[in-house]
Amino acid sequence: MRIEDGELILEPGEVPIRPGIFTRQPGDPVPHLLGRKCQDCGDVSFPPYRRCLLCGSDKETVEVVLGNGAVLLGYTVARQVMPGFVPGYILGKVRLKDDPSLVVTAQLVDVKEENVEVGMDLVMVPRVIRELPTGEKVVSYCFRPADSARVSAGQGGESP
Repeated sequence: MRIEDGELILEPGEVPIRPGIFTRQPGDPVPHLLGRKCQDCGDVSFPPYRRCLLCGSDKETVEVVLGNGAVLLGYTVARQVMPGFVPGYILGKVRLKDDPSLVVTAQLVDVKEENVEVGMDLVMVPRVIRELPTGEKVVSYCFRPADSARVSAGQGGESP
């Protein structure tokens, strides 16, 4: 996986955790998450859904590029994990800054457990989170500290 001019480019043998969740924002050197917004009630969904789950509108939702900023609401350290994951990774509940109602669960990376603090600012980064039995590597959205003083590359249970 590499990033060129804000576009996430997967290498052979890499697959996104879900198709169509990463997008490029012109002029921004990092990839963004792609959500969808209801044309009737304005609710933003991520992962993106074609129909609004909040109001049930019949209109198809429209794509919206999400910002990469977030705030950590809570977290846990996974010590017993499913096959393909390395024990000790940190899983967080994260509120995206562009929509306070949008909360996602994601792996925290590049941070030591002792440096994680509820309320800390985060930024989204794509990372390989596991390897499938087929050998394919799964690329997902993860979050790391926005404060470079808290970043510890390779920490937080990042997959090998």
